[in-house]
Amino acid sequence: MKKLITVLVFFLILLPLPFFSTDLDLSIATSTFSMSDKAELSPKSPTFGGKVSVTDKLTNQIDGTITFERDAINGNLLSARGTYHTSFLEISAGPSFGVLNTTDNKKDVLMLFQPGLALGFSVIIPGKLVARADSEFSLPPASNANGQVFLQKGELSLGFYLPNILCTLKINQRSNVALFEGATITKSITDYGIYSEAFKKGSPFRINVDFIYRVADYYISDDNPVNRKFGHLVLGGGATWAPRADFNVYIKGAGSLYTFSLLDHADDLDNFFFDLSLGVRMTVGSPPTIK
Repeated sequence: MKKLITVLVFFLILLPLPFFSTDLDLSIATSTFSMSDKAELSPKSPTFGGKVSVTDKLTNQIDGTITFERDAINGNLLSARGTYHTSFLEISAGPSFGVLNTTDNKKDVLMLFQPGLALGFSVIIPGKLVARADSEFSLPPASNANGQVFLQKGELSLGFYLPNILCTLKINQRSNVALFEGATITKSITDYGIYSEAFKKGSPFRINVDFIYRVADYYISDDNPVNRKFGHLVLGGGATWAPRADFNVYIKGAGSLYTFSLLDHADDLDNFFFDLSLGVRMTVGSPPTIK
């Protein structure tokens, strides 16, 4: 509940800000794929999250984006990026901060900010190809204490266009490293997927169908009996409704068709695991005058 309140606070902070021709992306999400700090699955206890992203045009070639995301699996992350655009290249960089992340132990240290960096680039051939590499990672602290959590995200993708379809091959990983009861625990979710988006000129609807192999990992040290690793065969889908060029609503979901252990036998694997998100994107304000 405290983590959900954190998301709502950031929503309230951003709402009164004056926006001038600004792109907004607001969403809420839930998932049952997460593991606790004690390597326990929670198929019947979903975690919740959300995202607020604000993008403004700084010059003809540079955009600035501020994003706060409460990942339903990974934790809280605040980032600010500048993105430089050319006719075929996008390069982005900026600071990122883990916000109020800690372990499940209430006695552990609650870190207000954990500083880090966000870096990425894309190569775009309009109508033919989109290649992207992106990462966000925490910087090492001056000292360590139980409860500290360090977040990391990485993505590598290659998309290509077919008639009325964008197909993307993507590897995506979200991980956090936590100091919990004297041990260093690494939890990660790695997706290997084929993602497709179907569209038609003049239609306000776009449809997504995704096929994903997901690996959920809980690691302490080599040969530690508490280590866990699960494989999920996941089918995902979604829909976007865009009645205007400056407004769209989207829903995305994914569910496990089959779950199995990649190490020892584990319980709760016959349950249904899912992700679900609902969001809206819009452009507000009047176009700015760029000098």
